[in-house]
Amino acid sequence: DRPTMTAAAAAAAAALRRAGMAAGSSSAPSSRLSSYAARARLAPPSKGTTPLFSAAASCCCRSGGGGSFRQQSTTTTTTTTVAAAEEERRSSLGSLPPDFLSSLEYDIPGLVSSTNRYDLEGHGRGESWHPLAPPSAVLFPKSTAEVSSIVSRCAEAAVPIIPWGAGTSLEGHVSAIRGGTVTLDMARFDSIELPNDGSSPSDDGALLPDAHVHVGAGVTRRTLNESLRHTGMSFMVDPGADATLGGMVACGASGTAAVKYGTMRENVLGLQVVLPDGTVAVTGTDAVKSSAGYDLTALMCGSEGTLGVITRVTARLHPVPQHVAAAVCGFGTLHDAAGAAATLRALGVDVERCELLDSTSIEAFNAYARGRGRGCGGGSDTMPVRPTLFLEFAGPSVDSVAEKVNMAREVCVDGQGGSDFAFTSSEHERRRLWSARHRLYYASLALRPGCTGAGRCTR
Repeated sequence: DRPTMTAAAAAAAAALRRAGMAAGSSSAPSSRLSSYAARARLAPPSKGTTPLFSAAASCCCRSGGGGSFRQQSTTTTTTTTVAAAEEERRSSLGSLPPDFLSSLEYDIPGLVSSTNRYDLEGHGRGESWHPLAPPSAVLFPKSTAEVSSIVSRCAEAAVPIIPWGAGTSLEGHVSAIRGGTVTLDMARFDSIELPNDGSSPSDDGALLPDAHVHVGAGVTRRTLNESLRHTGMSFMVDPGADATLGGMVACGASGTAAVKYGTMRENVLGLQVVLPDGTVAVTGTDAVKSSAGYDLTALMCGSEGTLGVITRVTARLHPVPQHVAAAVCGFGTLHDAAGAAATLRALGVDVERCELLDSTSIEAFNAYARGRGRGCGGGSDTMPVRPTLFLEFAGPSVDSVAEKVNMAREVCVDGQGGSDFAFTSSEHERRRLWSARHRLYYASLALRPGCTGAGRCTR
């Protein structure tokens, strides 16, 4: 239930009165509120500005009206909601040119497009707190040539483009903040090209003679690793969400394994990108080391979809560790937990994964595990509410892993005053220990009843 313009105006007027800005007495006539509500309907923004929210919504945020609130009793008959005003504002910023989609489909035979309401709304928001802002159309290209044609046509017609991966990002960049925007859903870019097909051993007996793989931008992380299971190799960047490789490159994703394997910037060897004018650019090579020319691959990493549409990724692979152990340790303060992690790094202990959760995060996970969230586990998964350090170690033998675990115990318990140090080499137990980290986002939502996204609540 979203606030109406009248309620928004009333909240804004109250905020102005509290600030001593002479917005009128508490018994201000409804005509004044109606006038304010009318002015809150945004005119087209000035050149060079693209506001995301309506003036009324911004005033509501500043007056502490977070979430939703009830309609206030006034004599005005204004019933236009903030959502409707925002849609009106977006529409005033532009719309698709007449016959744009039909001409595009004529020029690109087989192009799949949709203006279905459910498709549009499904591509109008990621996992962030930003309000729903759907595009005017969703296109589903299946080749780089199609993307190139679409981008060049959009450039000629001044139509904004939003590349879409899995919609798991939190930055809000998938929202169409102006009308006449098209979203490119990259789900059909699902190819996985293994060197030597990954099906028969090479001359030296290895299934993957080169530790890299060419994948379409729409391939998700879990799908890729599932296809690599028979090779003994894996893609190690784990941001938690099952994001697409193209989206992970665009967002510069990292994760729990960054302490050893780095972020996406260190795990991408090359890209195929369609530039804003439709030009197809290929960056990087299959070589692990190269210093020739500009590092355009690194430039595209973290570009958030603003420099081009990524269609193919050459990803670096790593061997799956033979022996793995996970450990967890609680601390009295965040400073002690951070000190333990820093000491392990300073001593050269080879940490495979490392993550630190504070007390609030552990409390959120416990609430989720007790059944307040979706897909929760049982109460046995609850943990003591305190800063907790999660670690993982790997090595070629059981003894090498045990040595790292013992060093970690000494640093965490003896050096930093940690307690309840526990470790396991069982895969099932390791997944259970790490479940607090991987469920944290949805656990955080469960900690605040009514939330359906970061900062987005219904009550």
